Formats: sequence, C-alpha cells, structure tokens
Amino acid sequence: MGGLYGLEEVLRELDLTEQEIDEGLDNIVKEVATEILDAGIENLNGPDTGNLTNFGLPYPVGVITGTLKRSLRIKRLGKHRYKVYSDLNVAKYSPWVHDGTSKMEGRPYLDDAVLYVMDTKKYIDVADKILEGIISRRW
Repeated sequence: MGGLYGLEEVLRELDLTEQEIDEGLDNIVKEVATEILDAGIENLNGPDTGNLTNFGLPYPVGVITGTLKRSLRIKRLGKHRYKVYSDLNVAKYSPWVHDGTSKMEGRPYLDDAVLYVMDTKKYIDVADKILEGIISRRW
C-alpha cells in the first residue's frame, strides 16, 4: 500500500481535464467553422442582381432567390475536423460563382470568409471563451 496520498484522485482529475480539453478543442473548431459559415453567408447578402450596377466585384454576391446562401453547410468530418461547404444538391452552380467561369470573375465567398475569420482573429476570441469556461468549471 505505498504511493502518494491522493495520487489516484489527481490522476483521475487530470484524465477528466484531458477529456474536457479534448471536448473544448472540438467546440473551438466547430465555433470557428460557424464563424466562417456566417462570414460566407454575409458575402452572399447582396441585393437583387438587377440592382448591382453600383457595386464592384467581387462582393456582395447578388441575390435573387437566396438558394446559394441556403446551400452553405457545416459537416463534422472527425475529431477536431469540420468542413464548411456549399451543398451542390441545393445550388449546383456554386462552384461557378465561387471560382468563376471564362465569362465571369470568381467570387470566392468561402475562401474570403476563412481569410476574414483568420485576419480578424475571431478564432482567438472563440478559443478564449471556451477554454475560460472549462477552466472556471474546474477550479
């Protein structure tokens, strides 16, 4: 019966903390993906395409029906991995808007959404909030 008093409890706490941090990391990635989704939707919030004469490309992407905005999705790919994408079953033309065609300049609404979230460092705020919540619950 040797060992340090309370070592098992400390190890249990460390395991729990590791699990909480793992869940926290997944929540951070999910929240950052949500920020990217929101920024992508914002890039698609232009006026009806008939009224775009005063707007320069690439943004805002004009809206007629809102189908392209409704096609944006988030999908969990695995542990700490999420994907933000446009569902081709909803808006099969989304790659042409995003990447352009021989007759139209691309408007990379998702690529620019990622850059916006990274440039504004929103991911740091998201991580701070989630990790602070984990730490405050533990101690």
